[in-house]
Amino acid sequence: MCAQEFEAYDLIFTPGRENVVADLLSRSIAAPNPSVPSHDEEPALIQALYAPLQPVVTMEELNTESERDPILSKLCTYIRNGWPSHIPEELKPFARVKDELSCWADTCVSRGLCTVVPNTLRARVLSMAHECHLGIVKLKQRCRELVWWPAIDRDIEHLVQDCSACLLSGKTGPPSTPPLQPLPWPSRPWEHVQLDICGEIHGRGVPHHQRFLVVVYDLHSKWPEVVPVGTVTSHVMVRILDGLFARWGVPRAITTDNGPQMTSAEFSDFLASRSVKHIRTAFYHPQANGGVERFNATLKNGIRAHLAQGCAFEEALNQTLLHYRASHHSTTLVSPAFLMLGRELRLPLHRLRAPNSDFPMPSLARIRETVAARQQETRERVDKKCRARPPSLQVSDWVRARRPQRHNKLASFWSQPRQISRLLGPATFLLDDGSRWHASRLRKVPAPLSEHLATARAQSPFPCNVATDPGPPPALVAPPAAPRQEVVVPDQRPARARARPVALQDYVTNYHV
Repeated sequence: MCAQEFEAYDLIFTPGRENVVADLLSRSIAAPNPSVPSHDEEPALIQALYAPLQPVVTMEELNTESERDPILSKLCTYIRNGWPSHIPEELKPFARVKDELSCWADTCVSRGLCTVVPNTLRARVLSMAHECHLGIVKLKQRCRELVWWPAIDRDIEHLVQDCSACLLSGKTGPPSTPPLQPLPWPSRPWEHVQLDICGEIHGRGVPHHQRFLVVVYDLHSKWPEVVPVGTVTSHVMVRILDGLFARWGVPRAITTDNGPQMTSAEFSDFLASRSVKHIRTAFYHPQANGGVERFNATLKNGIRAHLAQGCAFEEALNQTLLHYRASHHSTTLVSPAFLMLGRELRLPLHRLRAPNSDFPMPSLARIRETVAARQQETRERVDKKCRARPPSLQVSDWVRARRPQRHNKLASFWSQPRQISRLLGPATFLLDDGSRWHASRLRKVPAPLSEHLATARAQSPFPCNVATDPGPPPALVAPPAAPRQEVVVPDQRPARARARPVALQDYVTNYHV
């Protein structure tokens, strides 16, 4: 705004006590354009346009469509005049239940008390039965009493699985589990390590400055390194790794989760400056960091047991690490100390052994065969237990991600529809918002209704006609989802522990923690 526009105004100072009229000019906002619908109004508009396209099926429509259906017309002829010796391929599903079929109203067919619905009305009939979104079992029970056609159970399953309302309400169940993918066993110690934060640990005897345990786990030897700290910032993580690298060397790769300490620029720059490949797991998929996650459970159990015996926290941690490093691992069948140091750690129990009576240790080739056999055995057992099957997701498919948390009890665990942009692994996918998810937390869904309209506008030579006449939606398509899509982010760092200051222990104050 130029200065010439204010030449016609006289500026007069008015004290605040006398300025009783609000200054509307400073509080004026641009009015929204009523011709452009907002993001919140667009789903309701789309639903209003598509809702009249799914009317209730009447008896007149059933008679008309049954008469037009060539399969039902031929079926009525066979029921009245008898079945031929050679049955057409399209009528073989009806021939298996021919003793239960009958005709009524000249054109309609029934199987027992259930009406055989013509092909053109099946999607609308299922929509009528699926109005309450009762799930697969209830929908099958309702349809078995009223309607029937070949493969109706399969159509019901596909309808419920593709229904956004059923998915958001939890009617369709969890996604299928993909086959287990064991990590290749590294050829050398400290070649590939896993990093995780164990804690925050609370309990009697746990110092406040050691309530977090930073765990670094070597995948070759299964050797753990644990550093207790009071905070888990990126600077602390860099300092710990720098000390471990000075002791054991720089690894080729390190696997972490998506915590804020692991995704910060400081942490990434530190690893990049030392040419360490940083591998981040998929969101909410700790199985990808399974080695260190499993050790965390063993570590907490060991500390808990030693604390119950009256040991101090530091002593409990050291005793747990000592016995873990000296014990045989279930995968390698040798101790982590043997693969990491080339020798066994001596414990007080070793004093009872006779001198010069060490057992021969297996070769590295034999250990590699043992690890491969154990991984294969574990994979077969887990895949059989979880009924795993390869994921059918592909690039450009639309999916919803299942989150472990929600804002309120009526909110859904499933995110807004997202499109797969890239394949990161056998069962890990990168979505269009930059998040990476494992197939066990993704469910394939139809493309949003707004995406169908955008595709139709792009392909039609008359874009204006597409907006006014969108045409019927695809058969058995779920209700439209909101075009505004949220970005799924991992959990933030744990909340800060609050404690009463030590300096106030001898005073009576109104200070509350």
